[in-house]
Amino acid sequence: MAPLALFRELVWHFFGRFFDKESLSPQGQPEAGVIRTLGMLAPPSGFVCILAMVLHPQRWELVGLRFLFICYSMIAMGVVMVFEWDALFPDRRDYLILTPLPLRAFTLFAAKMAALGIFLVIFVAAINCFGVLFWPGVESRGNFFAVAGAHLAVMAAAGLFSALAIAALQGVLATVFRGAAYRRISVCAQTAVMAALIMFLFLSPLMGSSLGQLCQSNSPYLRWFPGFWFAGLYEQVRPAVSRAGSPAAAEHVLSGLGTVAVRSIWIAVAIFTVTFLPGYRRHMRRVLEAPEPNPKGPGRAEQALGAAMNRLLRDPVECGVFHFIGATLARSLKHRLFLATYGGFGAALVVIMLAAGGSSLRIPLTLSFILISGLRAAFNFPSDLRANWAFQVSETSSVAAYIRATRKWVMLYAILPLFLLLAAIEAVRSPWTATAFHFAFGVVVSIVLMEALFTGFHKAPFTCSHFPGKVNLVFLSVLYFFGFTFYSTYMASLEEWLWAMPAMAAVFFPAIGGSLVALGRTRERMLGGEAGLEYEDDGNPAVRTLGLTEQ
Repeated sequence: MAPLALFRELVWHFFGRFFDKESLSPQGQPEAGVIRTLGMLAPPSGFVCILAMVLHPQRWELVGLRFLFICYSMIAMGVVMVFEWDALFPDRRDYLILTPLPLRAFTLFAAKMAALGIFLVIFVAAINCFGVLFWPGVESRGNFFAVAGAHLAVMAAAGLFSALAIAALQGVLATVFRGAAYRRISVCAQTAVMAALIMFLFLSPLMGSSLGQLCQSNSPYLRWFPGFWFAGLYEQVRPAVSRAGSPAAAEHVLSGLGTVAVRSIWIAVAIFTVTFLPGYRRHMRRVLEAPEPNPKGPGRAEQALGAAMNRLLRDPVECGVFHFIGATLARSLKHRLFLATYGGFGAALVVIMLAAGGSSLRIPLTLSFILISGLRAAFNFPSDLRANWAFQVSETSSVAAYIRATRKWVMLYAILPLFLLLAAIEAVRSPWTATAFHFAFGVVVSIVLMEALFTGFHKAPFTCSHFPGKVNLVFLSVLYFFGFTFYSTYMASLEEWLWAMPAMAAVFFPAIGGSLVALGRTRERMLGGEAGLEYEDDGNPAVRTLGLTEQ
């Protein structure tokens, strides 16, 4: 085979591997999953343009609107790269098949980079296609091609910078760390980046509206977020606030950020090249590295934790389900990124509430609502549906143990760690009595919320089929909005009242504790004679079967 034809085959092979992602399509059709993703990412920019045509933004309003488009391009491309995090390097299958062939490492690297470039260009085009088409109707100064071309150039530069920066981060981690340390840190970095992207997605309108004030005060925050840099680059390409004559200081600050944007692109390219190109063969060999065994066995902390869990989880079924939940969340990419999305949304809400000067008592309650509802949603869709036969053949006569394990996991690995972290932060500036009271109240009402949200959940987490068409997104969004709004507002008011009335607090906690114990015993009796977990989602009229069977 000619070298050029061989290179072309390698490019298309690696390009196809970008679509072979279980996180993009858990039902086994990754190409369809990517096409649906492209279809979801394309319309928002055009829709915002149509709305902006009515508003006719000028000067700083136009700069803020440009900033929204820049953030959307950067965040969307960043999310794509997070999903393709593990596909940047050849995996075990590529290593075993391709390395025995007479192929140079540089050829594999060049083919991989060409495939990555094609993949990113497709997503950049899809994300910005409608925005570029409709943007000249928003910014009517100049001819169509000049306005659309400038918009496309800046959006593409911002999106490609985001993709290269995330790829460079992974390259740095792969260069610095090895083996099990790299795998653990890589997973943490991937999850943290996803949460940060979602957080900035929800904060971008607030940041865009305050861009003018930040430029007037020459705030140091302008140097910390890349979206501001590319807003300055857009100002250099097509001035919106800088007019003829002597510009103001704020306009100088904005246009000066464009230089930072150009420099940041070259820095990202340099780091990406330095970390990927020289050690590409070494990175390929690392996919075969297995975690080194610990000859000393588990440490004292692990032994103590295991002993505590054995005392808490005396039922073997309960113990198995409990550990299954933790292992699945640690190993499943789609569930981990799904929860990171909830975490980013919660972090954005906290920032918005702090900026608005809201009550600090609402923050823990809002975070607990998002955390518990996120886990409830994550438990609802399967990890690998074909593997749930292990539960079906070993299922016991009662579902009570499965229900207890799920609730205990949420309490021990979600509710308690959240409020322990918040208590440690609060203890720095508050008396220990107030910290202890807030901790106890938050844990108690979160357990009540968990009982409410998990009512009717008669499944082993991650084992039941799930139809995406069953979910009414509008109804679910309204329910979540009013749910966490009223929950956090009224529970914060109740907490303030109980703090001011110690006698009522002395009645409240035993009453709620006794009610929870009685509820648990009642549920045990009701589920005692019930056999069979749910493994099939009943679906919705939107998802129908013909009901044809063989006679």
